[in-house]
Amino acid sequence: MLAEWWLDPVKRWLFATFLVSIIVFPSGVSSLGNYEGTVILSDAIETDLERVYGRVIAQEFWENISSSEILNIVRKFTENGSRYIEIVSEAQVDGPNRAAKLYIMQQLEELTEGRIEIELIGYYENVVGKLKGYLPGEHPAFIVCAHYDSWAGCPGANCDGSGIAVMLTLAKVMSQYEWPLDIYFMAFNGLHPHGAEYSDFMEGSEEVSNEMRSRGLETLAIFNIDTILHPDPAAPSNERLLIAYDAFGEYTWSQYWADLVQTMSSYYGRDEIVSVPGFLELPIWNLGDHVAFINRGFSGTVTAFESGYDTDDAYQTGADVYYHPGYNYGLAKELAASIGASMGYTMGRTIGRPRQINTSIIIESESVETFYIPITTPTDLEIICRWFGGPASFYLVDPNNALIGSAEFDHPSAWESVNLFDIPVSVQGLYTLYILTGDDDVGFELRYSYESDIDGNGILDRNEFWLDPIYFTTDIDADGLNAAEELFLRTDDENRDSDGDLMDDKFEVDNGFDPTNPSDGSGDADRDGLTNAEEYSLGLNLFSSDSDNDLMDDKWEVENGLRPLFDDSMLDADGDGKTNLQEYLEETDPNFVERDPIPIIWLIAPLVMIAGIVGFLYLGRDYF
Repeated sequence: MLAEWWLDPVKRWLFATFLVSIIVFPSGVSSLGNYEGTVILSDAIETDLERVYGRVIAQEFWENISSSEILNIVRKFTENGSRYIEIVSEAQVDGPNRAAKLYIMQQLEELTEGRIEIELIGYYENVVGKLKGYLPGEHPAFIVCAHYDSWAGCPGANCDGSGIAVMLTLAKVMSQYEWPLDIYFMAFNGLHPHGAEYSDFMEGSEEVSNEMRSRGLETLAIFNIDTILHPDPAAPSNERLLIAYDAFGEYTWSQYWADLVQTMSSYYGRDEIVSVPGFLELPIWNLGDHVAFINRGFSGTVTAFESGYDTDDAYQTGADVYYHPGYNYGLAKELAASIGASMGYTMGRTIGRPRQINTSIIIESESVETFYIPITTPTDLEIICRWFGGPASFYLVDPNNALIGSAEFDHPSAWESVNLFDIPVSVQGLYTLYILTGDDDVGFELRYSYESDIDGNGILDRNEFWLDPIYFTTDIDADGLNAAEELFLRTDDENRDSDGDLMDDKFEVDNGFDPTNPSDGSGDADRDGLTNAEEYSLGLNLFSSDSDNDLMDDKWEVENGLRPLFDDSMLDADGDGKTNLQEYLEETDPNFVERDPIPIIWLIAPLVMIAGIVGFLYLGRDYF
């Protein structure tokens, strides 16, 4: 029977289809089984994504992150209940904890469309995803992290499903660009009653921080996201979420990164985040996953926590469900966007230029708005503004709350920008600009300019990049673009014409073309009938149909052997008495002498004479 069944080709085809459907389209949690073990899901792949350099990507995070998306991730992540490890061996067995791990790995791959490398680290199977930067060599990295386990009997929507959701959402948005530096997305595991001290419970971050230290990883910033959804109902609007820093160290060691998150929230978001010293303001400062990284010397470590900790009756209890009425998912969006903007602002800087922040805002009448500037090194702080709608007053305060500048205007400056302040500052910390409006709503366009040294190494950021300086002085193909520029542009530093469109890379960059797009050569920017490549080869102006302004189109001059880069409009190429311009206007050939047409009378007259003679002879035939 089996042999007869197998000999039937239709049945064999159906059976094969069934097997493929099981392998390719598995369902439920079982579909995540192929992520078991330490794995690398994807290698770096060629993409058409924007390679970030010299452009600040910040506002885009608010536009591409939604609180509803974060809520849906938390709901899905917590539907299996508590993710607590009763005994150590449960870290690697079936159950909600394992299902959560597999869900995180699946989401990292799907949300980043396979652009991320994923591995499991340590006995507790901590999930670590790496979005690889495009710069060659070893460089400092960013880390965004949270823990995926929860307390006993606690579904863990806020602690720490919210942190996992922010981490996954950021992985999705960050993967839509190519960044110069590596970005790690980490989910820690290992909360269990193992030791006598609470700190012994946090095994996952201990394992990962040890492993990263053994690999020699250096960090610019580590953003640890803990319990964030419950705001203090009595807190001011700009203190609804805390970003806590390690106060024991230089300003750039940790505080700068917390201040930068607060700054991004004030410029692009809803100004709901406040930077605070962790050991003073955060009750659980010494109990979070960030501690393991601080203890191992990783710089830039900060942690996010809710301002309403004292009134959060669901913290680490069975009431910590995604639909808790006291949870505000808008705060999760604000935090995710502010952290993303902080990384985008940092990696978008340009070599040779000071840092700048640009923002536009409408401030309601009789209101006060605050903006922040984190200063890391002595610099001139320049603030320029254009506004319209009514009078405004500006006050600049240093980190010690001392007023260092003021400017008051009883009329708007709608058409010209005003240099409000150009003040030398030397104290490290967060400077604050207060803007006060009068009886009218007022729109403002602000621009800040200042020098920075975010790694505190004594070298201004404008004078260094995360790249060997030789890249900025080497031009292998002698096309006018140095090796660093070729790297940023994704061009071939050993080929003057990387896309093979017959136009050199430097020329394309200088004239607004894409040196990696071969179709530029066949385009016609000025629509004169000559392709861009043809005009380039002839040295013509690609954006003018008359490069020499002699009133004759380039294409006509080229087709007729004239010189499109020389005013030869008054010359007479064929010596027929007509200028080249006359020939152009009359649509005649400037290289051929056209004879004037013979008057028709000269054609008709002989015929008339012959006809007359013939007629005369015919009529007088009898007389001759």
